[in-house]
Amino acid sequence: AHPTTQFCLEVMEKEVFTRHPSLVIDVGSGSGILAIAALKLGAKSVLGVDIDADSIVNARENANTNHIGDELILSLGSVQEVSDGKFAFRKAPLVVANILAPVINRLFDAGLAGLIEKNGAIILSGILQEQAQSVIAAAQAKGLQLNERKQMGDWVALTMIRPSEIPRDVL
Repeated sequence: AHPTTQFCLEVMEKEVFTRHPSLVIDVGSGSGILAIAALKLGAKSVLGVDIDADSIVNARENANTNHIGDELILSLGSVQEVSDGKFAFRKAPLVVANILAPVINRLFDAGLAGLIEKNGAIILSGILQEQAQSVIAAAQAKGLQLNERKQMGDWVALTMIRPSEIPRDVL
């Protein structure tokens, strides 16, 4: 019911139907709702990572309730573990991060933009209106381009696109 989750689901539905991603990465997957939704919308495999072990347990329970099996990979970790190749894939055409803005900004410094395939997108939510510009700036510093901004009350969701060519010095 939270606006940030609603944003992610709405934007993800549009992005899945537009991009037809076979793979999705959910950074900070929490309850797993976005990862489960990505699979229900047509993704073939989703990697959900979170730094909270209880979240992983909760997400697996939610996946089981929704008859989701091995197509959802859930594990402890974050951007660094994905980038290091500790999971089935390191990049995806669609990445989702519904976390607070200061965390998103730190994750960009840790390599978040590198998880997005060329011509792929990232959906960012959990952003307060007054923090949106700092997230946009952090993403743009990594070569991403703003595609869409949505707002409900004080909450903002952003869709950023990774163009086919990004100068190596920004990654």
